Amino acid sequence: MKVIGFTGNYGLEEDLTQSYLMTDSAILYSGRPFFIHDYAREFVATPSIVVRTCRLGKAIAPKFAHRYWDAFTAGFAVRACDDSDRAMVALDRAFDGAAIVGDWVEASTVDDPMHAVVSLAVNGEEIAACSLASMTAMPLDNMLAAVSTRCSIKMGDLLFTGEAGAAHTLAPGDCLTASIAGRQVLDVKVRL
Repeated sequence: MKVIGFTGNYGLEEDLTQSYLMTDSAILYSGRPFFIHDYAREFVATPSIVVRTCRLGKAIAPKFAHRYWDAFTAGFAVRACDDSDRAMVALDRAFDGAAIVGDWVEASTVDDPMHAVVSLAVNGEEIAACSLASMTAMPLDNMLAAVSTRCSIKMGDLLFTGEAGAAHTLAPGDCLTASIAGRQVLDVKVRL
């Protein structure tokens, strides 16, 4: 299983859309706490829509890419800010717990999964409300196609589709929540 993340992509930042990899141990599911580690000065969480792949595919044409995912959810991609050890920079997005993922919503159970509103909040304050159709720089079909030209898509791979809202520096006591079409899918507490 691969966890592939993207920056930008929702028209909120001027930075180019870029990709990064996370380890499978980075996945932290809803209901479990996120622990702030002592090896970095701060941890920044960025809201995202996460898509789960359901088939094996290589060099997928964009017009067929919709066949390669079956579920989506809300999530937060967490980045460690540690300027002291540049040798570990590749792990700043790949540490255990860096990929916070909500409960899956099967695309087949939603009338229009591309336009279902995903709302993400920190401490009850909404920081993002978007949909998969909101992706501006690289739409989902193009994203899946682009990834599949470089590595095979496998069942269960996760795609963090981009930065859907403002980043938030995490602090002990924070509560990260999210809902899709009014249904709560994520609830994570931040602890020391």
